[in-house]
Amino acid sequence: MFKRIFKYVLMFSFLLALQIAVVPLLAFSDVHPDFLLIGVILAALRHGAMPAILTGFLVGLVQDVAVSELYGLQALAKSVAGFVAGYLARDKTKFELQTAMALAFAAALTHNVVRDTVFYFDTGFNFFYVLLRYALPNSIYTVAFVAIIQMLWPEALRNKPSVD
Repeated sequence: MFKRIFKYVLMFSFLLALQIAVVPLLAFSDVHPDFLLIGVILAALRHGAMPAILTGFLVGLVQDVAVSELYGLQALAKSVAGFVAGYLARDKTKFELQTAMALAFAAALTHNVVRDTVFYFDTGFNFFYVLLRYALPNSIYTVAFVAIIQMLWPEALRNKPSVD
């Protein structure tokens, strides 16, 4: 168990470094991928909803401290996204590309809708404007990286049997 936790700490440290250093280079206007969300989705697909909720909360708090303006918003959004991905992935042992992308899209869209509706609440933007301008493009961009990971490393999105 400690070995698995250590692997996830290393993975999320690397993903946080990518989020801080590489994502600004990949951004198109306000559209950018969320590498930490990809890690939460990976945890959800491999270990289920409960570990993903905890992982999403902890990773979201770290992201809030490192780069966010509204403390707790990333923690909430990533927890909800971890639950969605873990819940939809239950009872599956292998994920084909389309299944992995659909689960990742559902989790990413949930994450971005929660985050963006709260973040842009006081701007006066319409919900559908926020959905089409921010949540949907960010979700598609994040899912594109999930597809790349699935094609390059298919074992990454395989469900692990519980050893607890």
